[in-house]
Amino acid sequence: MGHKVVCLECKISFNQDIDCNNRKETPCPDCGKIMIFLPHRFRPPLKRNDKEWAVVKFLVNHGFYYQHIYETAETSNHVNRIDKYVSYPNNMREAKEFVEKYKQQAIKKK
Repeated sequence: MGHKVVCLECKISFNQDIDCNNRKETPCPDCGKIMIFLPHRFRPPLKRNDKEWAVVKFLVNHGFYYQHIYETAETSNHVNRIDKYVSYPNNMREAKEFVEKYKQQAIKKK
């Protein structure tokens, strides 16, 4: 399944087939910075849509790389179960709420 490499500075993305054992860092063809790797479920905004790109950058900077995020429900015996997957927000107000609510599921980069 294909994935995306994305430059948040230049607001561009490219589809990329993935070989997880042989993945290479991809420099942005415009600015030369290393592009980030996002899963196939990421749908990039139009290049001219600065507000939506700001949301994408905010989410990525807070550890949300468009991985599955889920709601949990506690069962009667105190065991958490996945209830449903959550959609990613499209505006900054919702993105801030999303980051706060799901911060336990953020990916922590070194």
